[in-house]
Amino acid sequence: MRTYQVRTSSQADLDNENLHSYIVETCKSPQPSKNYIQGIYSQIVSLKYSAESFPISTRTSVLKYGFHARCVYYKKMTIIYTVHKNIVLIQRVSPEHLYDETI
Repeated sequence: MRTYQVRTSSQADLDNENLHSYIVETCKSPQPSKNYIQGIYSQIVSLKYSAESFPISTRTSVLKYGFHARCVYYKKMTIIYTVHKNIVLIQRVSPEHLYDETI
């Protein structure tokens, strides 16, 4: 089984920080925020073993992150990543509707 190193871009880190802040400050839910962010990170870590099992995206809004950009989802969040040899680079973690071209 092929394994990958998983890295996050500074933008993806910022996305997670902003999401955490939004849930804690706006929704007044610190524990659910912690659980939600942990779920996102668990999904990201799972790419260590499954990165290339997800199809390359055909959405132009995703492909701006790379010709072979892929998506994986956690609840209503889209995790956009690219694979470079044995490295998975998490590009963005954003609300799913931002990358839905049917809207």
